[in-house]
Amino acid sequence: MTGTGGMKASGAVMAVLLLAACGGGGNGNTPVVANETVAETAATNAVAAAPVTETAVSFVGTWTGPEGLSFEVEPVASGGFRVRNQDTLDEKTMFDARQEGGTLRFVRRGQALVARPGTGAETGFKWLANKRDCLIVQAGVEGYCRD
Repeated sequence: MTGTGGMKASGAVMAVLLLAACGGGGNGNTPVVANETVAETAATNAVAAAPVTETAVSFVGTWTGPEGLSFEVEPVASGGFRVRNQDTLDEKTMFDARQEGGTLRFVRRGQALVARPGTGAETGFKWLANKRDCLIVQAGVEGYCRD
C-alpha cells in the first residue's frame, strides 16, 4: 500500500499487537478494537496463539504456602501444565492449567482462578513475607512461594 492509508493500517496493527502484548487492559481477554480489519484480526490471533515461552518454565516446580499447603506445577506434552494443589488442610486436588501472559489460569472445583507472580509481601502471609519468588491466587487467602 502507498499513501497514508497504508500507514494507518500498519499503525492500527501495531496498536493491536502492543495491546495484546500488554494484556489488553488486564481482563485476560484479547483486546477488541472498533472497526478491526482482517489484518488486525490475524495479528491479534497470531499473538494469542504464540507458543509457550521461557516465561512458562518459571511456573514449573513446587511452591509452598503457609501451614504445609503446596502448589506443584509440571509441564505436560500438550503445552499446558498439570497442578497438584494442597490448598486446604483436608484436600489435595489435581487440575490442568494454562499460561496466559504472565499468569497461570486454571479451574479448581468449578471456579476459574488465576495465579500471578509476586512477592511474599504481596501474598499477605507473614510466613512468606521475606520471599521474592511467589504465586498469588488471592492475596491474604491463598499464596505460595519457592525457597
